[in-house]
Order: sequence, then C-alpha cells, then structure tokens
Amino acid sequence: MALVGSLRAASSGGVAGTLSRFITSVEGLIEAEWEARRFFLWLAPLSMVGVLVYFAAEDEPALWAGPALCCASCGLLWVMRDASRAGRGMVLALLAVGFGFTAGTFRTRLADAPILPDTRIGHFEAVIETIDWSDTGARLQLRALMMRGRSEDLPFRVRASLAGHPMIQPGDRIMGTIRLQPPPFPARPGGYDFARDAYFARIGAVGSIMGGVTLVPETASWPWTLSLMTRIDRLRIALTERIYRSIGGQSGAVTAALFTGKRGYISDATNDALRAAGIYHVVSISGLHMVLVAGMVFAMVRMALVLIPGFALSFPVKRWAALAAMIGAFAYDIFAGSEVATERSLIMVLILFGAMVMGRRALSMRNLVIAALIIIAMEPESILGPSFQMSFAAVAALVAAFERVPPPPDRPLAFAVEKERASQVGPKASLLGTVQTWLVSHVRTVLLTTLLCEAATGPFSAFHFQRIQPLGAIGNGLTIPLVEALAMPIGFFGVLAMPFGLDKPFWWVAGFCVDVMIWVSNHVAQIPFATHTLPAISLPAVLCLVFGMVWSVLWSTRLRLAGIFPVLIGVALAFFGDRADIVIARDGQGLAARGPDGALSVMGKGTSSFVVAQWLAADGDMRQPNDPTLKKGPLCNATGCVFTLQSGKTLTLTLRQRDFQADCAMAKVLVTPLLAPDPCAPMTIDKALLQSRGSVELVADGKGSYAIRGARSADYNRPWSPKPVAAPPPVIAPDAEGLDPTQDPITPR
Repeated sequence: MALVGSLRAASSGGVAGTLSRFITSVEGLIEAEWEARRFFLWLAPLSMVGVLVYFAAEDEPALWAGPALCCASCGLLWVMRDASRAGRGMVLALLAVGFGFTAGTFRTRLADAPILPDTRIGHFEAVIETIDWSDTGARLQLRALMMRGRSEDLPFRVRASLAGHPMIQPGDRIMGTIRLQPPPFPARPGGYDFARDAYFARIGAVGSIMGGVTLVPETASWPWTLSLMTRIDRLRIALTERIYRSIGGQSGAVTAALFTGKRGYISDATNDALRAAGIYHVVSISGLHMVLVAGMVFAMVRMALVLIPGFALSFPVKRWAALAAMIGAFAYDIFAGSEVATERSLIMVLILFGAMVMGRRALSMRNLVIAALIIIAMEPESILGPSFQMSFAAVAALVAAFERVPPPPDRPLAFAVEKERASQVGPKASLLGTVQTWLVSHVRTVLLTTLLCEAATGPFSAFHFQRIQPLGAIGNGLTIPLVEALAMPIGFFGVLAMPFGLDKPFWWVAGFCVDVMIWVSNHVAQIPFATHTLPAISLPAVLCLVFGMVWSVLWSTRLRLAGIFPVLIGVALAFFGDRADIVIARDGQGLAARGPDGALSVMGKGTSSFVVAQWLAADGDMRQPNDPTLKKGPLCNATGCVFTLQSGKTLTLTLRQRDFQADCAMAKVLVTPLLAPDPCAPMTIDKALLQSRGSVELVADGKGSYAIRGARSADYNRPWSPKPVAAPPPVIAPDAEGLDPTQDPITPR
C-alpha cells in the first residue's frame, strides 16, 4: 500500500495519473471480490499446485514434509491473526499448497503394492475381479494368488487379456499360463504414463493369458470387499449382455455402454466416429450419467410425495427427494464399478443435492471447489489425468457463465412479477407458442453450453490426445438432448421393468435413440477436418492456458479480463513449440525419424501400433500406424537400419554387436538396444541411456546437433518409476549375433 500511496503522491497527470487511476480501480475490484468471498475459490487451484509439486519431485519426499508445512502455515496464521489481509492470504495460500502436497504423499504410501520387476512367463492362479467382454475375447482384472508355485512378492492386482469366450465369471478362481511384464512407461517424453496410473490402481503387472484357463474349486473365503466387487461386476455383465443381445449391433453395444460402462463390444470404427463427433464422453460413465440418474430419482420421489394429499404442505418433500437422489447416485456409483471418473462425479452430485438438503444454492462455484478439495484429499493423482481436468473445466466454465445470466421467468422470485405483467398485457400465449418458445430457449442453451464446454476442454484435449474436434458443438448439440430426454430415462424404466421381464421394448426405444446418435456421429466424422491433429504442446503452454482459464472463471468482476493474457501466451507457446526429429522406443529396438520430406518414417522391430500411433499424434501426423508410407525411406534388414535424416545426417539402428565398428564410423546418430562401445558415433543412444531416461526424443538444437529429451530424468526415483540399476557389462548375446541379414527387413508390426 505504501507503493500505491507514493505513486498517487507523485502523480500529477499524464502517465502517472493514468496509472494511479488504474491502481485505484484494481483495488476496488479486489475489494469487491473479497466482499463476494471469491478468494475462497482459489483454495482448490492452490491445492492442485501442491499436488503438482509433489509429483514433480525427483525423489520421494519424506512423509513428514507435507504435514510439517501445513502445521507451520497454521502457526503463521495464528501469529498473523492481526496482520493485513494480504499477508494472511499468502499464508493461507501456502497452507493450501501444503494440503495438496500432503494428500499426494499419503495417497502414495497407501497405494503402495508390489510391482513386477521384469517379464515372466509361468503357471499362475488368480481370482477374477472384473471382466470386460468383447467380440474377440476379454480383458480381465485379477487378484493374483500364485505364480510359478510362489505366493510371495506377487503383484496385488494384474490386468491381462484373454482370447475366446470361456465359461468364467467374476469371483471364479482360475489357473493357466500367463505372460506378465511391468506396467509400461510412457511411449514418448510427456506421453501417457500408464505405470503411474497402474500404481495407484495397485496394478503391478500387465500381460496376456496363453491358451485357455481352468477353473479351480474354491476352498477359501475372500474379503467382503472382493466378494462385493465380483457380485456387482456379475450384475453389470448380465445387464450389458441383456441390452446388447436385445438390441444387437453397434447400437446395442453403445446402449449397453451408456448404462453399464462396459465398452468392450463397441467396434474401433464406432469409437473413432464418436470421438470425431466429440461425443465419446457419452459412453463413459461420468457426470452426465450420474446427474441424469440422480435427477430421475429426485423427480420420481418428489412427484410421488407431492401426489399424497396435503403431504407437501406439511413436510419438506424437496429435501427428502434430494436425499433419495443422493442414495440413488451412491448406488449407481457402486454398480458402475466406482472408477475414478464415476467417484468424482458422485462427489459432485452429492454436494449438489446435499446443498438442496441443507437449503443452500445447489449449483455454485463454491460447491465445485468443495468437490475438488474432497477429490484432492481422496485421490490427488486424478488431477493429472484428462478426465478430472476436462470435467472440472467444463463445469467451471458453465457455472461461471450462467451464474451471471438473469434467472428465467419461472423462478420463484420473478414469478409474481411475470404473472402481474401477463395479466396486464393480455391473454396467455397459445400452447404452440409456448412450445416454440421453450424449444428455441432449449436449443440456444444447448448450443451455448456445448460451445463453452468445447472451449474449456480444448486445451486439455490438445495436450493429452493431440487432437481437437472443431465440430463437437454439432455432434453434442444434436445428440445430447436425445440422450437426456429419451435414451437415459427410457433405459431407467427398462431397468425397473427387468425383474418383470418387460424390459425389451424399453431397450428397443433406447436403441433407436442410440442409432440416431451413431448416424449423426458417422456423418459428422465424415465432414472434412472433423478431427484435427495438433503437434504435442509443451507443459508450459498448457499451464499458461490453464492459469488464464482459472483466472477468468474464478473472479466475478472485470478482473477476469486479465485472464486473456496468459491464454494468449499459452497459445503462442503451443504453436511455436519444437517438434522432435527422432523418437526412440524405451527398449531401443524401434524408432521414428524425420526424413528429407519432413515426415516421420518408422523402423525397427517390436514397436506396437499403439506406440506408433502416439508418435504420429505427437507430431501432428494424421496417418495411421499401418500406413505403408511410414516404411518408405529406411534401408533395413534383420540386423538394423540406415536412414538419411532431414538434416542430411546418417542415422543407424544397430541390433548386432559385430556391426558397431562399421556403424560407429558411418553414423552421426546411432541407436541400439545394446551397450555401445566408447567412443562411437557423435550422438549415441544405447541401452545404458535408455534404461536411465526411458523413451527418448531428439530435437534439433540449431547448432548442428540434437538435444535429448527423456521420459524421465536420470535421477528420477519414484515408487511407480524406480531408478534402474546400472547396466551390466557388455555381453554378446548368441541370438543377437545369430541374426541373418538376408531375412526380411524389420518393420513395425
């Protein structure tokens, strides 16, 4: 404040006077925000900063560090109880950061479970937790019991694929032969880290079951949590199969996913069309489904209570209906498998209807912040994922937009005034006019909400998936009303009619609605540029975009306009980022490199289509992994590849120990899954470097060389990504030396 006073004293006009008036205006806006209690809303973003700081640490922080920071902040708040508002606000911000950091620390310790250290093949026994069936097989989530005759140091949970349709169900104990490996690390620097997500889901290994499985007679009782989980999954599978068989085809698969979350029967073509139309979120049980289910329970209970003569005049039926909606939402969350996205939606719905029970405003930014703080306390790792980020961004944008929109005429406060105006003006509008007015208002609201959601979720979609759906407003505008008004309510009554065997007509009607949704998505997907792929944007770019968005939605005065500046900076950073010239798989056996034509070429072996798809998406390349042009350019045989880079330098992929002498002399960039001799090529990426850095990107530094970007730093050591042990001394493997250069050229499979 002393600085402000000195500026005012020195201002006699001109620039100084303008600056003084500007500072005075800003002070007034800040005071208005304080009176509106908007500073409370910043507790959630600041707590998320604490979570980000925790996950950004190179080594696992001490368990006491976060609580110590929180205790110190609380002590400072007490000491500074008579200090200025700004001083206390800064300490409170530090407390929020400490809260997020502490939540991350304790959550990591609670989720700790064994992780498979290496690839293993052998006999196993396990209990099936969940099954996701598809037309070709199933994906199983198993509770490991024994492998290779040992029950010690086994992963707590295993995810495995199974071919065929054996007669198994959740809760069965099975045995067979399985191939397991540790959860995979990112396929590229900055890419999706499945190993981290698997750690917090207590999944210590992934793999596939080789051959069939055999049922083992059950001799032991399981914990009640496991028994409950398996019984619920049996119900989900039964409902999925009933819907899918009743409707048939892709409409049956999508309708089943709409109600149970089991998406195994949806084909890749349908998934791609739904994504291109921007409506794939419909088949993932999240906020939309939870709100619709809770809303239908609320409406039915309230209607039933109102129909009792005199009951609504004597009892708070609205609060009772809200309480019933909370119970219904909780039951639906358990039925849907209680996954991260479903739990987050449940918390938001419980707070929304809990506000009704308490007689408070249901939809407000304060309630959204409380929901975010609860999720941070329970599952802080979820803020790193797109599901949390996109859902909260969309809801925050909607609340920020509509909390300043004047209430509609049917609100209680405006009802009397509108009624008086109507009596003065003349007779009421006709039924057709009323319907027309409602339809126009509804369409306008749907389009506005869709545009707001697309704008709010766009940066996260570009960051995580390297793609945006510019026509998402069309897809959502045409299909969401259909899902809200017909498919979900009809399916809800179908579930109620199932015990009486009268549910098929309901599924047919719901299937027809989904048919229309699929038809719309297919046509939207065929429009040019329905899906636009962007090169991967950097973390600083997305942080600037997020900060600008948070600033704009949390303030209620003209202060929000300042959020445009970090947004513009984020956009500039996103469009002027550096693309990698070479991307190398974490095992060093495959890579993608930019050739003289400026496009990526893929070479090597063992590189899956999934990994290649991530490389292409990060480069903004629309080609599919099976595109034949990806294989043009490299000269390969069974022992390695030679490739001319865009800069004119030579790159070699060396898979045989005896080829090092020739390749080191020829290559400017040498990549190998083996330990390379020292010295070798000017830029050498070998087993030692890949073990310490994971997958690697090489980016031209403008000085004729390349900068190395790894998926992790060399000193990174966290429970989900432990620091690897030092590489053993070079050993010439017989199978590597036995490679025949006359075999077919190695290419991605």
